[in-house]
Amino acid sequence: MPRPLVPPWLRRGLQAAFVAAVVAIASFVGDRLGARGGPFPLPAGPTGALLLAPSVVAIGVVTSAYPVAMAATRGDAILGVFAGWLVAVDLTIVFTGGHIALERAGIVLPTGVLVGLLTLPSVTAGLAGSQVGASLGFGRRAGAIAAVTSVIGAMLGLVLVTSAAMA
Repeated sequence: MPRPLVPPWLRRGLQAAFVAAVVAIASFVGDRLGARGGPFPLPAGPTGALLLAPSVVAIGVVTSAYPVAMAATRGDAILGVFAGWLVAVDLTIVFTGGHIALERAGIVLPTGVLVGLLTLPSVTAGLAGSQVGASLGFGRRAGAIAAVTSVIGAMLGLVLVTSAAMA
């Protein structure tokens, strides 16, 4: 049997990244937040959080849970999460045009960069939860813990950004 061309952690990270990036890009295209004439003003409060939630949750949860759940070692889990997150955010930055303005904070960011920054707490929470909450740090139980903690991290990140848009 021939040896695989890429290591398993990279293969699983790329699989998670592709799925997460497709969902994130499709959510922006569906909301018409892609390429526009000017920056899109992010609504304050829950409305702004709901506009960004599909892409943030997709990238945060999929890239932190799938590589951990499918990994054979702790090292494969950690490397797969980092590879998946980096590739998913890069694909989102490249294929999502336009800018989002946090008007009250006075910040205008490209859409993909804002999503990448918002997914960082989610991925960090998912990876930390999977490594601390599960005895092995990989496998299905660790993947489930990563999914739950990354959703909590995503919601906290969205609340912080939308409250900054309100301030």
